[in-house]
Amino acid sequence: MAKQKIVANAKGYGWTWLTVRAEIPVLVNATRAVLTAPPASRGARHCNPYWVLDYSLSDLGLFKVGRRTAPWLRHASGEALLYPPRTPYWEDMDRVKRPIRNAWLMFRGGPGAGLDTLVRRAAGYARFVDPEGRLGRLIEQAAESGQCEGEAGFWKAMGFLCEALDLLRHSVPIEVDTYRIPATFSPETPTLATAVMAFLRENMAQRLSLGTIAQHLHVSVSTLSHRYRAETGEAPIATLIRLRIQQARNLLMKGQRLKTIAATLGFSDVYHLSKMFKRVEGRSPRQFMNALNAPAARKRKR
Repeated sequence: MAKQKIVANAKGYGWTWLTVRAEIPVLVNATRAVLTAPPASRGARHCNPYWVLDYSLSDLGLFKVGRRTAPWLRHASGEALLYPPRTPYWEDMDRVKRPIRNAWLMFRGGPGAGLDTLVRRAAGYARFVDPEGRLGRLIEQAAESGQCEGEAGFWKAMGFLCEALDLLRHSVPIEVDTYRIPATFSPETPTLATAVMAFLRENMAQRLSLGTIAQHLHVSVSTLSHRYRAETGEAPIATLIRLRIQQARNLLMKGQRLKTIAATLGFSDVYHLSKMFKRVEGRSPRQFMNALNAPAARKRKR
């Protein structure tokens, strides 16, 4: 029987999530409000059982957190305040010009998204400055999904919640308890790291050297090495190995054999693949699969 030829083809990418997270965030309420009437009472107190992401589409006046004697702080337009569950806070919109435009999300499972790391217990809140309005638009879109589709719009609104939480997680601290939502990535001006990553993804199975990569990008080897490390913190070849191992994880998940994976991803043999896998992952391919299958095995024993 003729030996089957394995064709190298690694034009793909992905990720296998192994971390068992806490409760996954679940959206409970998404609202966009326009307030025209004067407030019923000045300094209204709030204390919700859910996480609250309160966004100011216009100036929302003042707020304070934790106790009634806390100092009043400004909640300016284009800012979001994140409150953990059961956090008492007060709002004073008495001096703000009407109409007041406000939007918010209420959800469970903030720690599952790592939000507890963004809020200091002593402060009781975190502020997010949103110069491009990216976060505000997502909250409005979640509210619109509920308004237009009701219960059927839940998963669409959940998608907007997940995007909003991703923005919070990638926000940049600018002062104590205050973060800035990152600016939109501009595809018109890609960084060198972006170009290198795209090239490596498309040529993952090929024998690549710094010279080959530099020639493709029309830069010198020295420029490639120094600029890429400055932008990413690692060498281009280290990125190539990491991408190959990430894809090896994905192919293992699909049940492919190590011999096939090694040939597909440009490794010289199974030994080379296993050696690089352990260097990157800290465990062998077999140990990786055992850890992946452990939860299912425990369930079968119950």
